[in-house]
Amino acid sequence: MSVVIGLLSWGIILNVARGWEVDKPIIMKYFYVPSSDLKSVDGEVEMNGASGIAMIPVSLSESVFLLPGVLCKGLFLDYQVPDFSYPTPMGMFTEKDLPRSLYIIDLIMGINVDWDEKWGSTLIVYPGIHSDMDDIGGSDIYFSGAVTGSYRFSSDFILIAGIYYDDSFGYPQLLPLLGSQWQMSEYLAIDALLPQYLVFSCRLDPHLAFGLKANVAGDQYRLSKFQPWKDTVINFTQVMSGPFIDLTLIDNLVLRCEGGYVFNRQFEFRDDDTDDKLWDGDLEDNWYGALTLALQY
Repeated sequence: MSVVIGLLSWGIILNVARGWEVDKPIIMKYFYVPSSDLKSVDGEVEMNGASGIAMIPVSLSESVFLLPGVLCKGLFLDYQVPDFSYPTPMGMFTEKDLPRSLYIIDLIMGINVDWDEKWGSTLIVYPGIHSDMDDIGGSDIYFSGAVTGSYRFSSDFILIAGIYYDDSFGYPQLLPLLGSQWQMSEYLAIDALLPQYLVFSCRLDPHLAFGLKANVAGDQYRLSKFQPWKDTVINFTQVMSGPFIDLTLIDNLVLRCEGGYVFNRQFEFRDDDTDDKLWDGDLEDNWYGALTLALQY
């Protein structure tokens, strides 16, 4: 059962709250990054993000679990780019034409199998829509997924390896993954799934934990096929790192407060057919804050 918990955790964490070492089937998260200077042009961009996920395992037998779920995300942007202009056959577009809201709706479908007390495997696919929602068509549908295997060396150490296809680095790509869940002592634990996240945590009390974390957060969004960005995608990614505190509010309800440094921030517009960069919106490093509320087992 611990293998099931470990593998289910990575599936949830990869999408929303990467680096959360306890199994949480319902998660709501909000993050804020204040206005940040653009690297290549004059101007600033402020970001707010909200997400929610529900993922409930369904037991088919003692060793086989289905993992259905749904993920919703929103990225909300405020621009201060007075000199922005972009010529198109339909005319010149300015700052007011930049997309202010970007959305994701993913359906999660997975299966986990414990082959014996040591070995387990998981297959997860999560097709969904990544779009500004001004118009929705077949080109707005993205397919992501992962295949992992796990080996439990002991009740305190699980090793996970596999491959996954995801757009968290700004564009869809196939990547290897290697992770572990290691309870180093009664109080200390490491939870990692590289290259996505790394978490070091300390729990001195059943209702209080704290630690340090780093995770990659990003997506690719397709913009409207009409004005102003025909056949254009946004590649967005950033790395968020810093301390966190987990507070158990009541039974099975946990609040995570985190903040820190956000860096390696890409926010670029590219032509989907030619991959030409249409606007370099890469951002300077900044600080961030986030709140996550989770219902856990």
